Amino acid sequence: MTATDGVLFDGWDLLRRGAWRDAHARFAAALASPLDAAAEATAAEGAAAAAWWLDDDAEMTERYEQAYRNYRAVGDDCGAARVSAWLGNGAVQFRGEAAVAQGWFQRARRLLADLPESEEHGLLALFEGMAARLRGELTDAVAYAEQAMAIGGRLHSPDLEIQGMALSGTAYVSQGRISEGMRLLDEAAAAALAGEVREVGSVWIPTCYLVQGCEQTRDWERAEQWCGRVMDFCRRYDLGSPFSRCRTHYSTVLLWRGDWDEAETQLLRAADELQEQRPRFAAEAWARLGELRRRQGHWDEAAELFERGRSLPAARLGKAELLLDRGDAQEAVDVLERVLDGISDEDRLERGPVLEAFVRAAAAAKRPDLLPGATKELTEIAGDVGGEALQASALWAQGVGWGMRGDTDQAITLLTRGVELFESARGPYDAARARLDLAAILADGGRTGAAAQEALAAQETFEQLGAIADARRASRLVGLARRTSTLELTARQVEILRLLAVGLTNREIAERLVLSEHTVKRHVANILTRLDLPSRAAAVAYASRVDLL
Repeated sequence: MTATDGVLFDGWDLLRRGAWRDAHARFAAALASPLDAAAEATAAEGAAAAAWWLDDDAEMTERYEQAYRNYRAVGDDCGAARVSAWLGNGAVQFRGEAAVAQGWFQRARRLLADLPESEEHGLLALFEGMAARLRGELTDAVAYAEQAMAIGGRLHSPDLEIQGMALSGTAYVSQGRISEGMRLLDEAAAAALAGEVREVGSVWIPTCYLVQGCEQTRDWERAEQWCGRVMDFCRRYDLGSPFSRCRTHYSTVLLWRGDWDEAETQLLRAADELQEQRPRFAAEAWARLGELRRRQGHWDEAAELFERGRSLPAARLGKAELLLDRGDAQEAVDVLERVLDGISDEDRLERGPVLEAFVRAAAAAKRPDLLPGATKELTEIAGDVGGEALQASALWAQGVGWGMRGDTDQAITLLTRGVELFESARGPYDAARARLDLAAILADGGRTGAAAQEALAAQETFEQLGAIADARRASRLVGLARRTSTLELTARQVEILRLLAVGLTNREIAERLVLSEHTVKRHVANILTRLDLPSRAAAVAYASRVDLL
């Protein structure tokens, strides 16, 4: 083995172990010395592979093209096809250049056409499947993934097989084949993190797709079980911008469970790291940060962030929610209709959050005619996917619809169950929003005491989270319900309620007011009926909340 051979061997070994900077230094040193075409191709490919993980798009592209020319010069069509596939993948992942990617993928296919089956065939299938998934072509993504898995199995390549399994899993999840897809993602992540793959870089796809799958399905319990392990692995190996993409998806888990400070930290770091080299994926971070700012009531900043990611459905969804916040419900409906038109019916989980916002916008715009179709689709998605968060969303949408049709009792039943499920799924913001809708229905039905309690509970949650605008909206409803409910009580009933609140029994109240105990008992029953409260204890809590003490 020559000295150059030793340097190249060390470089590839360092790459497999995830030591990107050390590997890059070895290959750069080799390229600085005279090399024949074959050695130059190997060194350039190694430098490109290291540059990929170091987020250096310019060098990655330059070195892969250098390797391509040299492989062609020495007649190594397999090597030339391999770097062609990587050039296509780089065009997609770094720059979102679909036409450039297609050119390189086609070149790789032509070079491999007459060659015996090899890992390069599987690698090309994997990269084409990843590109198809980004385009929303999920059936094609599954077909490519299965091809990569099959080749990996035949050639005993765990890296190909496990990455193909993850790609297939994420495509299934997007199609709504949740159980099948998440099983594949769990298996792929477990095998990858356990060290079954030969290269550290092969862990990225299974783990990143798993976190995305948890986000899409709102399977927050699964996310919490996996995210700690995934994030620890990414930190240990300095996975660069792929790690930042995991941060972006992990932030949604944090946002859901109400850990907004940590979500902000993760999103700011992810956006800064991605903006330089992978602006397409930086837009995802900006859109999620925009949603956080919207919830915090920083609407102007949210609008700017949504504009940065305007090409993404998530940013357009955020823009529609912002329009709703500002009172322009019909414009929000129009925006959301266009977003839904742009999302394939096949990509069911991508449609779910947009359908939720559409129901909210249609209700605010007083358009009950728009609700049945959206509610039906959302309910079907929740039924197929399962999970408390999506079930809660479907129940909420049904409750809103019944409320608009004037069936207050049915609406209250559904909204109450929706709130319970949101809380069970540990989604405080969504639970508070649903609770506020429940309060409005209760108030419309004359149950103002219960309305005040629900609105106040929502207000307290919003204030704890830092959702300023939502807290103000809840406060206005609390004030209205309080005024209405207090007016419904006679002066004597208010007096008795105050005495109940300080702990007096019916007999003690009767003695204090010079009434019969039977009369006091009747007044207490009427108070509970008028305020729609279940017990004396609830009446005491209500009196405290509406400042009657």
